[in-house]
Amino acid sequence: MNAPRITDSRTNFFIFPESPFDFERSAGIHGRFEKSLPDVYENGVYKRVLHLAENPVLVLVTSKGTTEKPRLGVEIHPHLIAQDVKALRRLLDTMFAASFDFDKFYSFAKKDRLMRIVSRKLRGLRPVSPPTIFEALVIAITEQQISLNAAIAIRSRLVEKYGDTVEFEGRSFYAFPIPSVLAKAKVNRMMALGLSRNKALYINELSKKVASKELDLEGLRKMDDETAIAELTKIKGVGAWTAEYTLIRGMGRVNSLPADDLGIQHAISQAYCTGQRISSNEVRRVLNKFSPFSGIAAFYLMYYLFWIPERAT
Repeated sequence: MNAPRITDSRTNFFIFPESPFDFERSAGIHGRFEKSLPDVYENGVYKRVLHLAENPVLVLVTSKGTTEKPRLGVEIHPHLIAQDVKALRRLLDTMFAASFDFDKFYSFAKKDRLMRIVSRKLRGLRPVSPPTIFEALVIAITEQQISLNAAIAIRSRLVEKYGDTVEFEGRSFYAFPIPSVLAKAKVNRMMALGLSRNKALYINELSKKVASKELDLEGLRKMDDETAIAELTKIKGVGAWTAEYTLIRGMGRVNSLPADDLGIQHAISQAYCTGQRISSNEVRRVLNKFSPFSGIAAFYLMYYLFWIPERAT
């Protein structure tokens, strides 16, 4: 793997997301796990290696504003030319959903007693997206039918083994592996990281198709949700849950609802169905009132129920 060492050369600029934006809570999701590579969040700084034309650069993002007047300071190592800064700015705008108007969601949330409380408590929370649909899809595949903690541990090992690295202040920071690298990875070696044989095969075959340009995942951004899901489910190993999860996680499609997700079903059951076991159809029925923000409503509810130790009543 390429491992450039950083000198004092750097580039700095600011991003001004739409308000409200709680950077600490949003980026801090990655600080909840012992290791959540390639994303690192510590001491108020979000760090990760991103690829610009397949060249790895280290990006450090901090909050320089407030939830109501957000301003993100971005520091990049090494120094970038103006054209690359422009490309990286666009990429970070997408990752941090900088232009999305969450006030529209909050207006819908006010119509429901519980979601009104949840949205007030979590005001400014927004998911940080992976930079590519390829990464989002691999994330979804690794999370199929296992716990989130187990999936993150396996994925971190995958990143450490196959991701490009940047050395900075005596530490190694990792990029998510590019398709051409995972396309060449041996299935048995991927399995040694904790992936099942099927998942290793799915990721390997997906990587080959993306690397060879047989499959254009980024082109899905131009499609509506229904068409994008139909295209994704043509890929081996990708079912409805994986496709819907990829849409909301990797494409910012806030109405995409992976209703087969057991965590979402558990959250909806606790919040609206007296704790009884419910189906994906029941999940959709309950969250349909928040359309076109059903997926974000599910995200907020899960965060509120499972990740806040002391909740408002």
